[in-house]
Amino acid sequence: MDATLTFADAESNFVTLLDSKPLQVNDLLALIHSVPVKSNGKNEEWAVILAQELIDNSDFDGLYLLFKSCSGQFLNTLGIDGIVNDLKRVCKERLNLAFIDSIEFKSQPLDKSFRELDTLLALAPGVQVIDKTWGFGVVRKLDNFYKRVTLDFNARSGHNLTFKTAAETLTIAPPDHLLTIQANHPDELERLIREDPAALVKLTIRSFGRMPVAKLETTLIEKQLFAASDWKSFWDNARKALKKDPLITVPARRNECIEILDQAAAYDGEWFEQFGEEKEPRSILISLIELRTLQKLDTLDDKQSGIVNDRLSFAIRGADNTDAALYAQLVTFSHQNNIQPEFADPTSNGRVLDDPLSHLWENRRFIRAAENLSVRDVTAMVEFLLSEGDSAVEKLLNALDLMPYNLLSETLLALREYPQTAETCRRILRSPKAPPPLISWIFRYRNELADWDLPPLMELLHHAVVVVESNLTGEDLRMQNSLKKLFASSKWLKAIFNELSEAHRQLLFERIQASPAWDPSNHRTLLARMIKLDATLAARKRAVQGADTAPERLTSWRSLAERQMQYKKLIEVEMPKNSKDIAVARSYGDLRENFEYQAAKDYQRQLLQRQAEIQLELEIIRGTDFADVTVTEVAPGTTVEIVLEDGTLQSYTILGEWDRDEDLNIISNKSAMAISLIGKKAGDFTMIPIPGGAAKAEIKSVKPLSAEIRTWIAATPSTKTGAHS
Repeated sequence: MDATLTFADAESNFVTLLDSKPLQVNDLLALIHSVPVKSNGKNEEWAVILAQELIDNSDFDGLYLLFKSCSGQFLNTLGIDGIVNDLKRVCKERLNLAFIDSIEFKSQPLDKSFRELDTLLALAPGVQVIDKTWGFGVVRKLDNFYKRVTLDFNARSGHNLTFKTAAETLTIAPPDHLLTIQANHPDELERLIREDPAALVKLTIRSFGRMPVAKLETTLIEKQLFAASDWKSFWDNARKALKKDPLITVPARRNECIEILDQAAAYDGEWFEQFGEEKEPRSILISLIELRTLQKLDTLDDKQSGIVNDRLSFAIRGADNTDAALYAQLVTFSHQNNIQPEFADPTSNGRVLDDPLSHLWENRRFIRAAENLSVRDVTAMVEFLLSEGDSAVEKLLNALDLMPYNLLSETLLALREYPQTAETCRRILRSPKAPPPLISWIFRYRNELADWDLPPLMELLHHAVVVVESNLTGEDLRMQNSLKKLFASSKWLKAIFNELSEAHRQLLFERIQASPAWDPSNHRTLLARMIKLDATLAARKRAVQGADTAPERLTSWRSLAERQMQYKKLIEVEMPKNSKDIAVARSYGDLRENFEYQAAKDYQRQLLQRQAEIQLELEIIRGTDFADVTVTEVAPGTTVEIVLEDGTLQSYTILGEWDRDEDLNIISNKSAMAISLIGKKAGDFTMIPIPGGAAKAEIKSVKPLSAEIRTWIAATPSTKTGAHS
């Protein structure tokens, strides 16, 4: 915009442009934001006029651009509902309407909603994207009816995401991102590896964010740019070149981040003067890290120290109750560098913020922080939390089953010598379903935990299989994939088999043979590896209906109806009530400090995940009354009597996946006991699971279901008794 433009000129141009067809929205917006218009207070009036013109012309793209450009004004005048309704009024494409309906406009800042909608509007068949979990992918198709996008990732083709999830997790692949270049120009990456390894390091950091050398190594190897054996020579060549670059700082320790600076800083009076004016908390943190990395913090004069303290205090107040991860980084930085920030907030009538430790403990904010922190920052946060003393140990261990993997790992490593740490892990592992991060961590460090008196290996393996079988999302899905890789490792499987007794090998084999968790090809490969390690298992392998036919998944009509009732209650009672709770909590005011709102939103996420889980289960599990089951061998729909070596007689009725009743000895066909019995005939011997191990048992008889059991199956289901979820 011409700096000499007067208000009269701007007004004349605005009227002329408003009469042009089609409307030149970008030029009109430039006029609305020009200095003479703002100084005359006409910008808000002109924005309203332009909005009405765009609505009259049903110009969705133009109106959306206007709302984004003047979001603050329209948020005050129209509110969220008004903005969304106006966008829908002018939207003629069903796909775009589905996109708008998928964004949670009311539960997050408007600029974040617009960023998510930008992502959805950019999606089209053939568009390249990057997902937080799956990496690089290509859009295959969009379904506005079911509101989902189908994508082809390198590791998984035909993967479906809801529009809501896609908006939150996908980004349109930047052309200069490492994954984009790897997909479109692999020869260029090969050239960088050979000729300019330092450039590849900088490309990786700019693509994935700042990271330590250890993370850099893992990232490049996981992206299959070269083998692990080639890392050392690559890094030696890259480090030599990086150390000559004045804009790169290479740390001495592997767990410290490589830093890329925008320009070589002099850190003189002018630099500190500019730093003293910085208002963005994350930029403040980056500058402070630069000072520490270059060892400038120890050489500050009094004036410079005052500026550092002031900006750090300002950043902490800015991150308070708005960004848990950034807040944790800032307060741990102050702790590590012995800087005492000022917690009185001059903008809030003398309100004094909570001390950092209390703030992180409150509502377990440290867990939310860890979800978005690097391993190094999580380590620093755990050290800071433990500075509180013995009370911190108890608080951390009490939250162990809720922690993401990085936080759980750093906590357990830091508290490894405390007796209560091992006891807490044993207590969690005694539950039927242990958290995936703990199971992954236990298998990673199990050989180093001999003094922890952990449950027997067979019980840990049962937990691992349960995780692999579960319908998981987010980080838990990453833990699931990690455990699948363990089972796919011949070396790991051989080590496990060397520890297991013959009876436990049989139990593990039959447990995995009956599991639907692996796709048919990997399932066959895994079973073949187990038979190769123990040839006696070949006799226990059951034939399947076809090469790629998975066992049919069944449950009783009673349990199916009960699960349907649970789903109905979830949809019609719990979720609407949660929506009302969110609306009430929102009315309390400032969302940054509104703990009722945060709790209601957290519960909403749990409900949505539960909804997805039950919906998937109801699609794939079939109801039955087990009326036509033969009793030639133990199978779902039969009652089996077994005799232990000491003469003890036990009876079990095996039904479907969701069936269980302790009073009637009804067990699920997915239970370890059922798996050890299914397929056996009267007179056969088998090993059954018992607490702490296994026992030999003889199959005495296989009987049809009794009248009492059939009455149970036919009974009206209840959400309080009967089958268990």
